[in-house]
Amino acid sequence: MVINPNWPILSEEWAPYWNANGATQPIDRYVEVTGRTQGRTAVQRGRQYELDQVRSGEYQLTLANLDGALDPTNISGPWAGHIQPFQPYRKRAQWPPTQNLLGQVAATGGDLGGASTGPLDASAAGPAIFTNTDPTTGQIVQDATAWQGSRALQFSVPSGTAAPARVCHTPQSGVVPSQTYTMQIQVRNITGATSLQVKPSIGWYQAGVTSGPASFAYGPAVTLSGSPTAPWAQLTVTATAPANAAGIDVGVALAATAAAGVAVQADGWQLEKGPVPTAWTAPGVWYPIFAGWAERWSPRWTMSGTYGTVDPICVDSISLLSQVRLDDPLTMEIHSHRPRFLFKLDDPQGAASFADATGTYPAAKIGVSKLGAGSLTSGNAITAASSSGTYTGSSGTVVSVDNSDPGTNLISPASFVNLTGLGIKGPANPSGTWSRMFAFRYTGPTPSGMAVIWSSLGARAGGGSVLYWRIAPGGMLQLVMSGPSGAAHAFEPPTAPVTDSNWHLAIASYDHAAAQLLVSLDGVTAYWGIDPATEPTGLASDSVGGWIDPTTGNGSAWQFKGDLSFVTEFPTALTGADCANLYGAWKNACSGESSTARYARILRYAGYSGPTSLQTGLTTAMGPANIDGQDAVSALQAVVDTENGSHYIDRAGVVTFRARSARYNATTPTYVFGERTDLGEWPYEDCQLDFDVTHLSNQVTVTQQSTGQQFYAQDAASVASFFGRALSRTVNSASALECQDAAGYLLSRYKQPATRVSTIRLHPSALPALWPVCLSLELGMRVRVMRRPPGAPPITVDCFVENIMVEMDDQNEAFWVLQCSPADVTPYGLTAAWHATLKTTVAAGANSVVVNASADTANPLGSQMAPGQQLVLGQNTTTAETVTVSAIGATSPGWTQATLTLASPTTQAHTAGDLICEPLPAGTTDPTTWDPASAFDAVAFAY
Repeated sequence: MVINPNWPILSEEWAPYWNANGATQPIDRYVEVTGRTQGRTAVQRGRQYELDQVRSGEYQLTLANLDGALDPTNISGPWAGHIQPFQPYRKRAQWPPTQNLLGQVAATGGDLGGASTGPLDASAAGPAIFTNTDPTTGQIVQDATAWQGSRALQFSVPSGTAAPARVCHTPQSGVVPSQTYTMQIQVRNITGATSLQVKPSIGWYQAGVTSGPASFAYGPAVTLSGSPTAPWAQLTVTATAPANAAGIDVGVALAATAAAGVAVQADGWQLEKGPVPTAWTAPGVWYPIFAGWAERWSPRWTMSGTYGTVDPICVDSISLLSQVRLDDPLTMEIHSHRPRFLFKLDDPQGAASFADATGTYPAAKIGVSKLGAGSLTSGNAITAASSSGTYTGSSGTVVSVDNSDPGTNLISPASFVNLTGLGIKGPANPSGTWSRMFAFRYTGPTPSGMAVIWSSLGARAGGGSVLYWRIAPGGMLQLVMSGPSGAAHAFEPPTAPVTDSNWHLAIASYDHAAAQLLVSLDGVTAYWGIDPATEPTGLASDSVGGWIDPTTGNGSAWQFKGDLSFVTEFPTALTGADCANLYGAWKNACSGESSTARYARILRYAGYSGPTSLQTGLTTAMGPANIDGQDAVSALQAVVDTENGSHYIDRAGVVTFRARSARYNATTPTYVFGERTDLGEWPYEDCQLDFDVTHLSNQVTVTQQSTGQQFYAQDAASVASFFGRALSRTVNSASALECQDAAGYLLSRYKQPATRVSTIRLHPSALPALWPVCLSLELGMRVRVMRRPPGAPPITVDCFVENIMVEMDDQNEAFWVLQCSPADVTPYGLTAAWHATLKTTVAAGANSVVVNASADTANPLGSQMAPGQQLVLGQNTTTAETVTVSAIGATSPGWTQATLTLASPTTQAHTAGDLICEPLPAGTTDPTTWDPASAFDAVAFAY
C-alpha cells in the first residue's frame, strides 16, 4: 500500500450487516468504500449560534457505482436485499498514516492507545479486542520481554478447548471486497511444560449471516512450546476478501485441542492491504470524522446513462431521534419495559370497550356478571379526596366502577373489564417471569370482607389457582396468590391503608428462577421468597374491577367501587428501581430529577441504546416531564435550555450532553489560531469576524414551565444604547431562584454586542502539521482566535466551536471551516457564606466552640476567617445567637474540626450538629444557595 506522508489514511465505511439498531454505532462489520468516493465530500455538524437548537449532522458524498453493487434495486448485487435506509456509516482518518490498519492498543499490545494494564475493556468504547477461549476478557500485562515495548496482550486457553476457537481476534477494520489482506502477529505460550498449536485467521462477515464470520482463511499452524521466557513466533496469513464481504475479523485460532491450560501472549499485530507482509509499524491514531446513518440511497447515471454513481445522504443520530414521538412519562416508562398489554382505560365517555395501547390485543369489552350488570363508566376525570391524591404523570380520563355492596361477600350484579374474552387468562408465563401493574382509587366503605380489584381465577370449583388484588378489612392492599393445589397466601406491602379515596399504584413482579415475589405500592417495595408450588398456573379468567368466578358462570362478590387506569402486564421481572421509576413517572411525571437524569430518561424513552457521554448537570430538580406529543430532539433540547448547557452528536456518533459548567470551567483555550507560529499559534487560511447584534438582548423574560410564573431582568443602559431587544426562554427548573438566576445570566451575557467568529478556515492539506489539530476539533471546544490588523492592536477572541464543516475532495484538498461563539466576557463566581456545623453540644456561658470541617479543608481555617469575624450559632433554630470570634485554633490541610474562641460567652445552649455560619442577608436562611444580594454583574465582598 502506497503511503502519502502528507495525507492521512482515510476510510469510508458502510455497514450492510446492521440496521439502525437503537442508534447504536457498531464497532465492526463495515464495508470500506473509500475507493468509490468521487469529487467533493462534506461533513457539517453543530448549530449556527449558541442559543439555537442543534441540527442533525449531515455528510454528503458521491460513490462510483459502475457495477451496480450499491443500487438497492439490484437483486444480483453482492449485498442484494441488505441495502436499506439508516444503516451505519462512518468516516475515519489515521494520522500519521501507516500501512497498519489496526488500532494502537491491538497493534502494540497496549503500549499505545491510552489503555491501562488489567482486563481488556469489552465495551463499545474499548479497543475491540475479543477472545473465545478466555472466560474473562483477556488482559494487558506489563512484561519486560514483550516483543516490542513493555506490554503484551494475554489470554488464557483452558484445557480441552477445541479448535478452531479463537484465542484473540479483532474486527476493527472495514473490508474492501476482492481486496487481498495480510495479517501478521507475534505470539508465545508462557505456561511451562505445555504446548499449544495455533494458526492465524482471517474471517469474512456477510450481510444476513448473524452467527459470526461466514468463512475463514487460515495460515500455517505453529506449535508454541511453553515457558515463562518462551521466544516469540510470528504467524502470517494472506487471503482475499469475497465479493460480498461485509466485514473482516483477524486473529489467532487453535489448530488443535488444548491438552492443558495455557496462557498465550500476543504483540506486534498488523493488518495491511496487499499479498506480502511488510515490516511491522506502530499505527497512527484513528480519528473519527463522522459517524451516523445512510439515510437514503440515490442512484445517478451520467455520460448518456453509462456511468453509474450513488449519492447517499448520511445523517447523525439526531435525525433518528427527531422521528420519535413521545407520549406522557408514564406511558413511555411502561413501553420501555415492553408490556404484553396496556389498557390505559382513558377511552372516551360512553365507550363500551377499552383499547390496548400496545396494539397487541383487540379492545377489551365490558363484562357482565351472572346476576346482571352493575355500573362501569368511562371518560371520567381524575379526581381524589386531597389535592395531593391524584397523579400527574399522564393526563386523560379513567374508568369508574360503582357496583353494589362494595367490600362485602354478598353476591351482586357487577360490570367489569373483561380480559378473558381476549384470551388473557393470568400472566403469559406464570411459571417464568411476569409483572402486573395498575392504578386505582377506592371510594367505597372500608371492606367488611374484602374488595377485589383485579382477579384471575382457576377453572376448578372450590379451589385451584388464584391471583388477585384485594383491599382487606383493615383497608390494606394485598396480593393473594396460590398454585393449583396449594393454600392461598396474602402478600401485603408495608404501607398505609388505601381506603382514603386517593390514587395508588400497585405492582407485583414474580421471578421463578430467583423464587422471589416483589410487591410494590406507591413506590414502597417488599420482597418474599416463594415456593414454586405457589405459582398460579391453570388460570382460566382475567377480570378487572371485581371478583368474577368462571366456575359459577361469572358469579360476582366482594365488589370494588372506585376508579381504575393503566392495567398492564410485563413479560419480565421488575426491580425495586424499576418500580420506583414507574411510580415517579405516574405520580408526578418524574419531577425533582436532575437535568442529566431527565436527558438520559428521554433517550431511554426514545429507544436509544447507543453510546452516550452525559455530564452531571447543575439543575438538580426539574419540573414535570411535559413531553407528551413532543419529538425526542425537542424534548432533549428543552432539558438543554433549562440546564443552559449544550448537546450534540460527536465525531464518533456519541450522544453528548454538557452542563453549563462545561463552559464556565473551560477557562483556557485548547488551541490558539493566529499568524504567529513562533508563539505556538496554528495558522488559518481565512478568518472572518463579526461584531453583530444577532444575540443582543436587554429585556429578558424567563418562564418557569411548571407554574407559568415569569421572571425578568433588564438593563436600562443597554436599552438606551440599542433600543429594547427582548429575549424569552422557558425553563423547567423546580427552583424559582434558578429561574431568576437564568434571567440574570442571559441579560449579563447578551446585553452588549460581542465579537463572533463567523468563519475560520483551516487548510491541513497545505500544512500537514495541522492534521492532528483538525482531526481533534470537536463541538464545544474552547479555542482562541488571534487577528493582527496592520497598524492596529491585535484582536483576541476566546470562543467556543459551534459548527464544524469538513470538506475534502479527490484532489487531496482538505479544509476545516469553523463557526465560533464568543466566550463570556467576564468569569463568574459566587462566594457562599462560610458555614459548618457544631462538633459538640455547647452550653450557655461557653467561651469557645468546636466546629466540624467547612467546605474548604485544603486551606487552614485561619486563612478563611480572622479575629473579629461574626458568626451565627444555631442558624434557623429558636436559640440562634450572633457571636464574635476572638481567636481561631490552629489547623492544617485536611482538617476535620477546629476550635473557635469567642470574644464573650454564649447566652444560649446549642446542640451538636446545629448550623453555624456568617450572618446572612436579610430574608435569607440558607448559606449555600442564591440570595437577593447575589446576581450576575453584582459585586459584593465580605472583607
